[in-house]
Amino acid sequence: MSVLADDRKESRFEPITFSETIHDMLTELIQHNFGIKDMDAVVRRQYKAGKCEPNDYWRYMYLLRNYKTRIDNKASELTSFVRDAYARYPSSLERLEKRRELQDCAVSMCWQIVMELQHVVEKFNVDLNLYKRQVEALCREIELIKKWRQRDKKFETCLRGNN
Repeated sequence: MSVLADDRKESRFEPITFSETIHDMLTELIQHNFGIKDMDAVVRRQYKAGKCEPNDYWRYMYLLRNYKTRIDNKASELTSFVRDAYARYPSSLERLEKRRELQDCAVSMCWQIVMELQHVVEKFNVDLNLYKRQVEALCREIELIKKWRQRDKKFETCLRGNN
C-alpha cells in the first residue's frame, strides 16, 4: 500500500538531500547570470542613476564573476556542513556539541547566501521575484536543520542522564 506524498513524513536525510537540491538551484541561477540578460543595459541604468561611469562594463563583469564564485562556494560549504554534521553520530556530549556547531554553521551559511543574493539584486537592479524560489528553499533548509536540532535534544537528555 502506498502513502500519499502529502501524508509522508520527512526523512532524516531531508536536510542533506535538500541542501544538494539548493546547490543545484543556485548553480542553475549562476549559469544564467542571476537573470541578467544584458549587462550593457545594467550599466546604462546604473549610469543614468548616477551610480557608475559609462565605461564600467568590465567592473560589473568582475563583480558578477565575484558574486558567482562566492555564492557557489557558500552553497558547497552549506552542503559540506550538513554532511559533516550528519556523519557525526552523537555518542558523547562532545560529539553532540560539535554536531550542533556544524548545524549552526549550516544555518549561518543559508543566511549568508540570502545576503549575497540581496547584494546581487541591489548591485545589478535585478527583479527580486527571480530569486523567490531560491530564498524560499533556503528558508526551508533552515527549518529542516532546526527540526533536526530538536530531534538531537533527545540524545542530549540521554547522554546527560548517563553521565
